[in-house]
Amino acid sequence: MEMLMNQELQPRIRYTDLLYFRQWRTAPRIVTDYMLIYLQEGSMELTVNGEKYRLKQGQFCFVQPGIVHQVESEADITILSLHLDLFPNTAAKGEEDPLIVTLEQGAAPLTANIQPSLAAYADIHMPVVLQPARSEWMVKTMAQAIEHWNRKNALDLLQANVKAAEIMLELLHQYRTSESSEHKASADLQWVPAYMQYRLAESLTVGQIAHKALMSKSYFSMRFREQFGLSPHQFLLKLRLDYATELLQGTSIPLQDISDSCGFSSVHHFSKMYKIHRGCPPSRVRSQ
Repeated sequence: MEMLMNQELQPRIRYTDLLYFRQWRTAPRIVTDYMLIYLQEGSMELTVNGEKYRLKQGQFCFVQPGIVHQVESEADITILSLHLDLFPNTAAKGEEDPLIVTLEQGAAPLTANIQPSLAAYADIHMPVVLQPARSEWMVKTMAQAIEHWNRKNALDLLQANVKAAEIMLELLHQYRTSESSEHKASADLQWVPAYMQYRLAESLTVGQIAHKALMSKSYFSMRFREQFGLSPHQFLLKLRLDYATELLQGTSIPLQDISDSCGFSSVHHFSKMYKIHRGCPPSRVRSQ
């Protein structure tokens, strides 16, 4: 999968305002850009691809382009709404897709100008319901963007877009799945077993390998299990035990040296792990 951090990002507001609704109900619809909502007052139910989210006062939600969603509230609500593009949009202003397309309107308005979903990128996972690390700052910055946007002069529009960029930068930093700013590695991890094999004698950790892969530890572990059927820790342990078995059966090297060569912290730890996972102590394999 591609990496978001390798892309050109140009946050640009398409619409933002403080909105008040009485019993807000929408038909199933999509947005063609990214929609960030802060629920200032009231409560509402947001349905995204059939999954329901109950939002209360003080919560944020994030709806991505092309995702079928529906909003319903039983009572009055007040929201801060921000619609923005994240990637460069080459369409002329009059040729842009509408912000919102209901399913009743069909697929005709959907063109190449719709923004891509962040789900297409391996290094970002943006949930529907957000829990910003700095929620008060987010509300304040959204309000400032709205204030500047509504003045409609060139400098204020520029300032509004700066605020929108700050908001997206905050969210992308929080919800990126890679710890490194260098996102040039592929999500294909076929190189990892050989990397492990040549470093069995080292005190290699999953965190170190994940850093080498330019991924967070959790995302690396998930991708590794998908490709190899075992967690990185289990796979590395299996390589160490396989190599230890080869040395036990084909050499007369002392157990201490085998333990060191296979990366175990001590002979006791080596013997314990071998017995747990191979069903007998290493001394029995050697005697056989």
